Amino acid sequence: MEPLTDVTAYLWGRLPLILLFVCGYLVYQLMAATRITDGFVAWALRRSRGHPRRVLFYIIAASAVLSSFIPNTITVLTLIPVLKRLDRDFADRGVTGMTTVLMCSAIYGAAIGGMGSPIGSPANAVLFAALDLFQVAGRDQLTFFNWFLWSVPLVAAFVAAAWFVAAGLGLPGAARGVTLDLSGPAGTGADARQRYGARLFWLYMGYFVLEAVARENMAGFAAVSPVVSLGFAALFLWLLFVRRAPDGGGRSGPLLRAGDLLKSVPRRGLVFILVLAALVGVVHWTGLDHRTVALAGSLLKGDMDPRLLFLVTILAVIFLTEVLSNTAVVAAFFTIAFYAAKGHGMDPLPLMIAVGVASTCAFMTPIATTSNALAFGEMKGASLKVMLGLGFVLNVLGALLMTGWLSWVLPRLY
Repeated sequence: MEPLTDVTAYLWGRLPLILLFVCGYLVYQLMAATRITDGFVAWALRRSRGHPRRVLFYIIAASAVLSSFIPNTITVLTLIPVLKRLDRDFADRGVTGMTTVLMCSAIYGAAIGGMGSPIGSPANAVLFAALDLFQVAGRDQLTFFNWFLWSVPLVAAFVAAAWFVAAGLGLPGAARGVTLDLSGPAGTGADARQRYGARLFWLYMGYFVLEAVARENMAGFAAVSPVVSLGFAALFLWLLFVRRAPDGGGRSGPLLRAGDLLKSVPRRGLVFILVLAALVGVVHWTGLDHRTVALAGSLLKGDMDPRLLFLVTILAVIFLTEVLSNTAVVAAFFTIAFYAAKGHGMDPLPLMIAVGVASTCAFMTPIATTSNALAFGEMKGASLKVMLGLGFVLNVLGALLMTGWLSWVLPRLY
């Protein structure tokens, strides 16, 4: 019975973290059901006033914000109709070659947002599990609140780098003097149902920020936090599925129904994702992913400057994620990073966080992530050559950004 007791105690202690991810999934569903995401994207594009460089910036920024709280694939799915409309508008103005750079802007932002919050990427959940598995010192200090202390500046820097790549290197010359009309119909704004959904989003954010602050600063709160968090989750479920929400958008009754939890993807994107899944399966069946990861891990042996170890690890994770299963790469590299850090006399926590962050930064190939596959499959006429070239540049810039920032800030926080 002792192992069962240990597992139960572990799950109880980690219940606030588990509920953070569960409620985060429901937040994504409420955003989709109320179409808050669509309204946010439309608002962001209106801010660009139709200037091509600004359009790309706001696509990247809006995608990054959304994917910090909803899955990357759903973020791209939300943006695809907008991207297609923008592509047609540019084509009507005689501008060709915008398909790829619009697509890349969306997937750049979606990938960047994965590092924005603890619920931004499944790799972040795997990170917390790996830290517990290896009993890494300082892991209890990694909270919902202080994650933002280092992630928000990093996301902002990444958005700037992605904008430089997309608008500086990828924007066709013919687009530079063109302005689109993105003003939209007059008088459009959030309805009462959307405002109610937005309040629930901020309730979710507010609770888990306060929970993290209280856990760090109030003696004894950690012991009662699972009970308090369970109570909050029950209240949140009641507000979503039972309490009648204001009418709006042609809907009435509770904000969410059980049917809202099932979503579909466009046909072409789904076909591309299924092909990607088959390819990943073949690679895993042949053992190529494990052999490649082991080979990359061998590069981290021996004496190495800490910053160089950071850089090599991050580069290996980024470029392996471009061609192999994200799950296989990140699961293997958490182990590699832990022992590499120990072998170099370093704290493994910052390096393992860097692995988790780097695994979200696959900007280069359509097979790297399902969101990349979805966007490439749906955006007819996208250039693979341009996607590879721009993505390679951003991968290198991103590795340098992560190395410089994370190797400096994380030891100071944790």
